[in-house]
Amino acid sequence: MKLFSLLFICLVSTLSFAQSKLAKTAINKLNEQLKVYETLSPHGDLYHYKDLKLSKIELLVFEGTDEVVNDSIESYAAISIIQDKISKLLNTVFIIKSVEEFNLKNQLYSNINYIKSEDNKLHNLTLHAKSGGSYQSSLSYIYYKKNEEYIKVFETYDEDENSVFNADGYYSIDTISSREGTKYLLIGSVRTCGMCFYDYVSLVYFKDGYFNQEFNFSVESRSYDSKIFYNPSEFALSVFYETDDLNYHECSCKETNNEEDVDYEEDIKEKQCSCLFIFNGLTFELTNQCSEAVIEKE
Repeated sequence: MKLFSLLFICLVSTLSFAQSKLAKTAINKLNEQLKVYETLSPHGDLYHYKDLKLSKIELLVFEGTDEVVNDSIESYAAISIIQDKISKLLNTVFIIKSVEEFNLKNQLYSNINYIKSEDNKLHNLTLHAKSGGSYQSSLSYIYYKKNEEYIKVFETYDEDENSVFNADGYYSIDTISSREGTKYLLIGSVRTCGMCFYDYVSLVYFKDGYFNQEFNFSVESRSYDSKIFYNPSEFALSVFYETDDLNYHECSCKETNNEEDVDYEEDIKEKQCSCLFIFNGLTFELTNQCSEAVIEKE
């Protein structure tokens, strides 16, 4: 009996060591591709396949196209193929549960942002999309631990019109317990032009194999400053912003504003706006209507 117990302990230790080694290898391969990705620019010229750490076999996918010039490929093709490799490696990292072997925040290369929920179930990774325009889009990858396995529930380029997730990802995840189970408050933002900023927040939950959206709010403005704040101790969601042409010069705590409501013949006075939403056990409800204060022009 003692011998059997000893053999069992040795087997478990060996498997654990092998799993840890496999997890670390997957992370190292991912970081290698992230470092390659950092060197790429949508405005770049040609990239040699060796600099991209690609094999000639991997280049065959572009055979007969304009993307390949001798042993080099065009910038947008290089970005696309490295993005695809990063996506597949992220799947591997989560399939073999590297996230449970290591703290990914301390393991991943610096050009990818990683956040996770307090219950360690919902994970979001975001990476600059290198789209080349003034819209500073991101690639977002979202994984969720269902039972004991991780499933990918969202990827930007796989986005469908019914998705509850924003294509540009998030910078914070808060976990909220409710009468219906665990819900997640997701907050993000994206620069949509030189001086255009879009901030958004959603409350989502997983049920019957899918994520559902309970609440969402967004605001567009010319201000770079953060506009959406969550206080977990008071379950309070606050929004602050100044009016301008992107939000039709109106304070509103509704999901959308209507440009038809604006009378441009009047002398438009910009305002400071605020909204307060409180979690009621199921969703966030507006408790303090949008307040307005005219911004005095100097």
